Amino acid sequence: MEQDDAQLVRASQHGDREAFALLVQRYQRRVFNMILRMLQDYEEACEITQEAFLAAWQGLPTFRGEARFPTWLYRIAYNCCLRQLEQRRRDKALQNAMQEQQLLDEAGGQRCQAESTLEARDRQALVREQLEALPTKYRIVLVLRHLQEMTYEEMAEILMMPIGTIKTHLFRARNLLKERLQAQRQADSQKAEVTNALQ
Repeated sequence: MEQDDAQLVRASQHGDREAFALLVQRYQRRVFNMILRMLQDYEEACEITQEAFLAAWQGLPTFRGEARFPTWLYRIAYNCCLRQLEQRRRDKALQNAMQEQQLLDEAGGQRCQAESTLEARDRQALVREQLEALPTKYRIVLVLRHLQEMTYEEMAEILMMPIGTIKTHLFRARNLLKERLQAQRQADSQKAEVTNALQ
């Protein structure tokens, strides 16, 4: 497949759109899955996947083959995700400022609904939520290692980090995720106890 990739990349670099379409077809699903895990939003993930492949097409003339094509492609997708997360942070700060008063006004009525939502939340949703809340450097290593099933070597190429740093990030990420899950379960349990006591 790598040899096939190399042939398709060379053809693409000479303007062969059909060759590039084959590369897109080959890697689109995996790239999309990684982006979706990072962004946790289907529509955004579709948009950023397209952006990543467009950036790859435009960047093909500079691709020298020092890394494998999929590694190079993942790196582009990762950088597109980081830009989108930064934009999202800016948008969210503005939105939060506008909605703060409204949320305070509605807090009383929403309390009971929030408590029942917490009780209904399943483990998978909780893990997903806590994964999304992790710092980006920790979330990406968990996504690449456990959800994309990449080797440390592949991760090192994509993230441009030494393997030792990646292992350290993974260790910290797993511990942080575990701590947050335990803290959330404890908080949910305490809320349930208080609710029951008030009934």
